[in-house]
Amino acid sequence: MNEDSLIIKNNLEHIKWEQLSELFLEVGWNNHKVDRIVKAFENSQIVAIGYIENKVIGCGRVLTDHEFYATIYDVAIHPEFQGKGIGKAIVSNLLEHLDNISFVHLTATTGNEEFYRNLELKKHKTAMGRYLNLSLEEEYLD
Repeated sequence: MNEDSLIIKNNLEHIKWEQLSELFLEVGWNNHKVDRIVKAFENSQIVAIGYIENKVIGCGRVLTDHEFYATIYDVAIHPEFQGKGIGKAIVSNLLEHLDNISFVHLTATTGNEEFYRNLELKKHKTAMGRYLNLSLEEEYLD
């Protein structure tokens, strides 16, 4: 597979949900069951699915009110394709759809903060959150 053949689709037509679920497993997101992944992506206003040779190798999604706020979720790139510009292409694709949005929020996975800084996202000083999963609470919340 060649990263130069990356195609990003902003719809869920013909998506193979099993491939998206496998991607989540490949990046270590083991608590995401396929039925919940389907619901999350179908309920999102904007999606970006990265394909190489018809195989899902990256993704991201957005929830937004289309006026003031948007949040980017589930940016995941298959480990074989990390560091090749695919994550940047997917996040840039999502941000292009959010040009008129005043505030775009994203929670970076631990260790990936610099990647998002390079895309001109900045650390939020007053963000608050709640996690039902205690291990995520310990990782992300003060």
